[in-house]
Amino acid sequence: MKKTTFNRKITLLTLVSQSRGEPRETARATVWADVSEVGVTTKFAALGAGQSVSISVIMWKNEFKNYSHCELDGVRYKIVETGPAKNSLHIKWLLERG
Repeated sequence: MKKTTFNRKITLLTLVSQSRGEPRETARATVWADVSEVGVTTKFAALGAGQSVSISVIMWKNEFKNYSHCELDGVRYKIVETGPAKNSLHIKWLLERG
């Protein structure tokens, strides 16, 4: 099995919509993750489902606590899909900007 290298620090966020204005942040955590661009096949499959996926993230499964967004290099991304990674100790998600 190929070893996963956690190459970047990301900030996980839980955002709750409010009746007006910006969503309210209710949780925040900074973790190490393997961040990479998604492949063409994944990108086009997501477009077919109405999503504009641009980044894939793999991190430790036990550090994921129902977060809705993450920040990477000052840019906020929405977690649109979560699923299993190659290792059962990890979780993989797909992110779209916004």
